[in-house]
Amino acid sequence: MKYTSKIERKSGGTSWVFKPPQDAATSGIVKTQTFRDGRTARVEIPKLIDKVDAYRRGEIVAGNIGKMSNLSQIIGHYFKTKHFNSLSQNTYKNYTSNLACICRTQIYGKELGTFRVSHLTVPVCTKMYDTWEDDVSTNNANEYARVFSMIMNYCVALGIVNDNPMKHVSKRTHEPASVVWTDAEVEKFCDVAFSDFKFRNIGLAVLMAYEWGQRPTDIYNLKWENVEFDKDMVKIRQSKRGARVELPLEEPLTSMLKQQQNDWDFQQYVAPQQRSPDGVYRAYTTAASGPLFREVKALAGLPDHLKVGHLRKTTINQLIESGVDHLAIMSVTGHKNVSSLNAYVKHNLETAKSALSRRNKK
Repeated sequence: MKYTSKIERKSGGTSWVFKPPQDAATSGIVKTQTFRDGRTARVEIPKLIDKVDAYRRGEIVAGNIGKMSNLSQIIGHYFKTKHFNSLSQNTYKNYTSNLACICRTQIYGKELGTFRVSHLTVPVCTKMYDTWEDDVSTNNANEYARVFSMIMNYCVALGIVNDNPMKHVSKRTHEPASVVWTDAEVEKFCDVAFSDFKFRNIGLAVLMAYEWGQRPTDIYNLKWENVEFDKDMVKIRQSKRGARVELPLEEPLTSMLKQQQNDWDFQQYVAPQQRSPDGVYRAYTTAASGPLFREVKALAGLPDHLKVGHLRKTTINQLIESGVDHLAIMSVTGHKNVSSLNAYVKHNLETAKSALSRRNKK
């Protein structure tokens, strides 16, 4: 085995000495170790060799982290690796965005980023996966789980933990393909939300997501500086692709936002969350908004399968079914390729009739 020498002990028996290359030893990634039995040496030395190789490939970096470090600190450590900084721009943005959402996930009353990595057990990972699925979607939960697994594998490579707990979590493989809201369901939700000040901002966020076909995260992070009443327009930078879209302000949403501004313009967010422990106003996270969303949904008597993340899909489906040009739809959704809309096109009788009818009228 590389970096390993076999020494016969004077007292009898054999020892295996692992002596890493100087650069890896100096960095603190690994250190010289002696094993007094062959079975342990055969198990542990290959792990040390893998760690040296990973260090030399730039996949792990030296630094003062360990079992007492929290998830945010581990992620910050990973961000310094050559491997992360050599990713494509889209993958770089995707990982950064997803890891930020993962750290903001609230379970057991605190954000996941504050959890010590040694406390991220299988039950904790199961709880976080269920939270992602309830608050966003099955597909997003699977994506978050994949990215989180990458970080836990990084911890395994550093020797901070022995196993990746997320790989033991049962994951759902898909979600119903046709889960969309009806106009009546959106109206019921908003009626209940706007009847109680506690739910007002969640109700407004749902209405904006539905009216503009945007992701909930981008609505939660919308600031007053992005709302231009004099131009009847709102500007949104989408977190997933980095696209910038300009969307029209129309009644009754315009009047509702002006009233919202009168009440909330002392802080930066259009529909903020007031954090209970310190009263600070901040953007809602999917984890923080989830319990309120589910409470309103229950009070409105809406089915459990409806998720706030489905509002964007609902709007896009409605635009497609109304015969709106795909390029015009892309100016709303921020998609860069027409093919990206294929997932929203429903191949059914009504859609086919509408398309053929428009052709015959020409």
